[in-house]
Amino acid sequence: MLSILRSLLYVLGASAIGIALSDILLGPTTTAGFFENLFATLTGGQAPATGPWPATMDNEMRFYAVFWGAYGVALVLVARDFAARGRLLPWLAGLFFAGGVGRAISYAAAGPPHPFFAALMGIELLTPPLLVLLWAGARQRKL
Repeated sequence: MLSILRSLLYVLGASAIGIALSDILLGPTTTAGFFENLFATLTGGQAPATGPWPATMDNEMRFYAVFWGAYGVALVLVARDFAARGRLLPWLAGLFFAGGVGRAISYAAAGPPHPFFAALMGIELLTPPLLVLLWAGARQRKL
């Protein structure tokens, strides 16, 4: 159970770091466009691309990307030394879940986003409980 959990943490952490770097260096329009196109290719979806992001949104996203990257680093650090840092996992899972709740509020307030971002919302709402269950199982096996 611990090896599955650690693997998930590495994948999520590396993904967060990579996305953050892409948002900062290439911009959110390029990053979102890449993933929207990839999603369409993998699913056969026909949703129109989001298109260029306004300058203010680009500015905000590049700012917040730093925190998303730091979140990814935290996940990798927990995965690397679970014995010393594993107690942080429920908090990190809670933050990830809160991000999904933020997307859900946006969905309700502003309307549906591109299907790729709706899928991310699902991942952000479903993955944290799974992480906490794996964390609890890994802790119980240590007792």
